[in-house]
Amino acid sequence: MAVSKQAREWTLISLVGITAILANLPDSLLNDYSINRNYMVAILGSVVFLALFWYLKFQSFFLIIVLALGSNLPGTLLEQFGISRWPLVIALTLVVGVAVINYVVAILPTGLEPVEKEKSKEGIAALFYAIEKGNLVYAQKILSMNFDPNLVHHENGYTPLMYAAARGDAKMCDLLIRNGASVTMMSKAGDTAIELALKSGSTEVADLLKTARAEQIAREEALRAQAKAA
Repeated sequence: MAVSKQAREWTLISLVGITAILANLPDSLLNDYSINRNYMVAILGSVVFLALFWYLKFQSFFLIIVLALGSNLPGTLLEQFGISRWPLVIALTLVVGVAVINYVVAILPTGLEPVEKEKSKEGIAALFYAIEKGNLVYAQKILSMNFDPNLVHHENGYTPLMYAAARGDAKMCDLLIRNGASVTMMSKAGDTAIELALKSGSTEVADLLKTARAEQIAREEALRAQAKAA
């Protein structure tokens, strides 16, 4: 069973927190539970190193490695180069601290995450009615209630965008696209909204949909590239 990225992230954070607490317990408690502080420090360092390698950009990771190596050089070697150890330690602590804080803040829920669309049969029926009547105001009211514009109407197998395209309604198609309607979906018969627009003889709608399709594909590719880079 595949482990989600979020589960892996919280596991790493929990492991770092637990080992950090154990590594800093008083000697009396560590002796009571037969815990070796050196082992805890080694585990903590390994987990932090792994987390930095996975989630930091190369520049930040490289900077941390350089600072870590510099702060652990022998004192005699540092003196030869006129370098003080403490500025390196402080800089290393700040870089790691800022990186960890930024990462934790990024994965915490903010309340601004996209809300899943309502998959309501009543909503899709009301939206089809608005399209049939060409009522943009009513359609916008329905869409503003967070109904999913990509649900398929079971009677005709069309999405709202397909139905609007088949009717040659350019304004309704534009409204649906701006509210998240997908141009690339296919009907039960294998037609896209563009093909339905062409069948109805509406080149204006077909051109609008072709432009929207190109933009949607570009956005999807950009999101995939961003997810791959992360």
